[in-house]
Amino acid sequence: MKRKTIIQLLLLLPMLISFCFAQSKIQGKISDSKDQQKLQNATIMLLSTKDSVLLDFTRSDENGNFSLNKPVTNEGLLIVSYPKYGDYYTSILPGQDYSALKVGLTNSAQLLQEVIVNGRIPITIKGDTTEFDAGSFKVEKNAKVEDLLKVLPGITVDASGKITAQGKTVKKVLLDGEEFFGDDPTLVTRNIRSDMVDKVQVYEKKSEQAERTGVDDGQREQTINVKLKDGAKRGMFGKALIGGGTDDYYMGQIMVNKFKGSQKISAYGLFGNNGTTSMNWQDADKYGGDSGVSYGDDGSMSMMNYTDPFSGQGVIGIPKAINSGINFSDKFDKNKHNVNISYKYGRLSSDGQDETIMSGLINNRTVKNIDTENDQHRVNLKYDLNFDSLNTLTIRGGASKKNLWSDNKRLAHQFSTDLDTITSENTKEIIDNDVKTYNLSALFTHKFKKKGRSITLNAQAKKDEMTGIGSLYSAVHKYNLDTDSITDQRKNRVQNTSNKQASLTYTEPLSKVLNLSIGGGIERDESSSLVESFNKSTTGNYDQLDTRYSNDYDFDRTSSNYKLALSYTTEKLRFNLTNSFNNDGLNQQNNYTNKEFSRDFFTYNPSLSAGYSFTKSKHLWFNYNGRNQLPSLTQIQPILDNSDQLNRYLGNENLKPSFSNNVNLGYNTFKLLTGSYAYIGGNLNLVKDPISQNISTSNGINTYEWNNITGKTNVSANFWSGYYFKLDKKLGVSNSPQLSMSLSENYNFFNNELNKVNTTNYNFTYNLTRDTKTGLNFNINMSPQYRVMESSLQENTNSNGFVFSSSGSVEYFFTKTFKVYSNYEYTYEAATKAFDQKFEQFLLHPGISKKFLKNESLMLDFTINDVLNQNKGFSRSASNSVFTQRRYDTIRRYYMLKLSWDFTKMFL
Repeated sequence: MKRKTIIQLLLLLPMLISFCFAQSKIQGKISDSKDQQKLQNATIMLLSTKDSVLLDFTRSDENGNFSLNKPVTNEGLLIVSYPKYGDYYTSILPGQDYSALKVGLTNSAQLLQEVIVNGRIPITIKGDTTEFDAGSFKVEKNAKVEDLLKVLPGITVDASGKITAQGKTVKKVLLDGEEFFGDDPTLVTRNIRSDMVDKVQVYEKKSEQAERTGVDDGQREQTINVKLKDGAKRGMFGKALIGGGTDDYYMGQIMVNKFKGSQKISAYGLFGNNGTTSMNWQDADKYGGDSGVSYGDDGSMSMMNYTDPFSGQGVIGIPKAINSGINFSDKFDKNKHNVNISYKYGRLSSDGQDETIMSGLINNRTVKNIDTENDQHRVNLKYDLNFDSLNTLTIRGGASKKNLWSDNKRLAHQFSTDLDTITSENTKEIIDNDVKTYNLSALFTHKFKKKGRSITLNAQAKKDEMTGIGSLYSAVHKYNLDTDSITDQRKNRVQNTSNKQASLTYTEPLSKVLNLSIGGGIERDESSSLVESFNKSTTGNYDQLDTRYSNDYDFDRTSSNYKLALSYTTEKLRFNLTNSFNNDGLNQQNNYTNKEFSRDFFTYNPSLSAGYSFTKSKHLWFNYNGRNQLPSLTQIQPILDNSDQLNRYLGNENLKPSFSNNVNLGYNTFKLLTGSYAYIGGNLNLVKDPISQNISTSNGINTYEWNNITGKTNVSANFWSGYYFKLDKKLGVSNSPQLSMSLSENYNFFNNELNKVNTTNYNFTYNLTRDTKTGLNFNINMSPQYRVMESSLQENTNSNGFVFSSSGSVEYFFTKTFKVYSNYEYTYEAATKAFDQKFEQFLLHPGISKKFLKNESLMLDFTINDVLNQNKGFSRSASNSVFTQRRYDTIRRYYMLKLSWDFTKMFL
């Protein structure tokens, strides 16, 4: 028996050895997929998935056979290539048998509609920059950059064109590293065709001075740089559109671009009243149907006398807008001179109603009827002069002129905690302001022959001028006293601010990887405010000066700063530590009383940034900034304003600086084999002895006064994470779950009692996409949230509740030129203790489009805006234990027919 067993094992031994050998080898045969012809000398490469390192390499023999060593534990990528054939890719996973691979390659001439894999890497992580290969992502023909961004992992674009990348709002979109019409992101995203794009880069851009000097000033902007293909830089292209609809809605667009090498000339003109003429979402945010009240991250509330619109998005009522501009950029004399200049003109008028309800420590209801007309001219200039390889000068300049007119009628009621009416105010106010701004800066860098040694000189000057006139008629009734007061005034306003600064920085290399930077500078701020309020005299003229609501203030700040920075840079690690010391002198003068008040502060402001690249596809980054926040003129001595007589604002000359510690941490990674992309990050901000607005109430009048909350620290924190991966490659379905959380803890006083305000938002977002541009396509975004808004002084009144939002689009291509589609937005906010009614609306915008001509450049589009007629302006927020809900007029249902033409002429 034992002898028989030994004989059987000896017979099986060759088979076992062969099996084990096969398990440690990758073996197969390569042939033509059509005629099965054996392909000799095909190139076979095995790469490490982790870091793209070449693990093994061979060629096929005369029979098409090949053999490679198989990795034991790591994943690999097998690439087979042969001249005039499409490349073959497959994953090599641990524990799998790859001993009998049959690789069929397809001749390029036979591929036709099949995809040739050309080895392009869709996503590359270079340090703190994520780079997307535009050709690796499919979009519709003649699509714009905005459509391309929507299919890139980790990037979202909302209906107004606002871009979020890796959890952060994108502040700037560059074209080939240069500004395009100043810093308006949507002028690139909605103007440039996606098929002209080579790469899309996402990174946090430092200030130009920090990039040159190595001294980190803590200024960073989430930035997207759109790099064009070389072949796309010689031609003329653009778009023309005209649309007309029911209820007198209309729109029109014309955009023309001429690119020839480094020269770029662009012009556009937009007009309409359907809210689609905006090309600048940042300015839209500034206007946004604003009620004149803004809330800071620290829970503070501030009032604005006027807004700064230059778009038609989000306004109260129906906007009538014109938006136009021209941009020129070119490089001359072998790139020695680089010029970028742009001019913009915009006009916006609108009228509508806005209702604001406040609940909590303050209870009131305000209804405003707003009529606005605003004009703006703006010009921007950037000039780079490269004297030689060692000397560079950059000059920037800009100017704008605005006329901001508004006629506001407001009816406000102040209520007690029992919701009894205490006071009411009926106001009509007309404001007519002219605003002029100027800015000029020069940045000069001289590099010495020793690599890394340089000296940089920076100088800047800015000036803002506002002059205005207005009238105010206000009637206030106090119910508990049964008294009335009338205010009937004419007003003159003159407000000026200016800033001048200069700095010098020297950088010395201590080694190949370590640099030392030493710098110093001086800065001067000057602010002045003159407000004259005139009551009506017995003569019927407005010639009696009301000294209580008139003032003449000057506020100046002189600052000297000294900086010392160390920078360490290797292939994997980058590190920067900047120490900044500031000596600030503040001086305030009341020109009516000749009273003067001065103070001095010496502050230390450190910053630290670091990044580590584990591999080319995995990167970790960290930023820290410590900043002393000095009080401003509006906080030390805000201008007394009686336009809102139910709310009064007082300054505090004894304010001290608060100190903020801000920490950012993030990690991102990309896997080539699966095409998946993941990111995670967080932010923590601590403000010690914060400057907050404390509130007191008396006889229905609210008084806001700035104070340091000594011994307390305001806390705000944010966390975000996201993961993008493909669910089914054949179907073209991908998805992206995202998780975020934000929380804050702020302090202020209400009627001399300490109040702690807690806000928390838990948010999960799930995005599901099919974007093949054939058959059924969809982009569905769902975001359930739970929001907490509560305060220690109002434990029984909060705005805690469930919030759900969903948006997206569904489209079906009957042919590649004919589709039906629908965009939608759904919003639900549950009832809360502060507001006992839920809010729910479903906005549906269906349409049908057909493309014509051989190049599909002519398109006819029929759309229905808000087919269910449910659109209502709505928002909820919380600050200083005051819960606010707004409703305002906005654009509702209309039908529109649009005809557009994308034209292109490429030069040889």
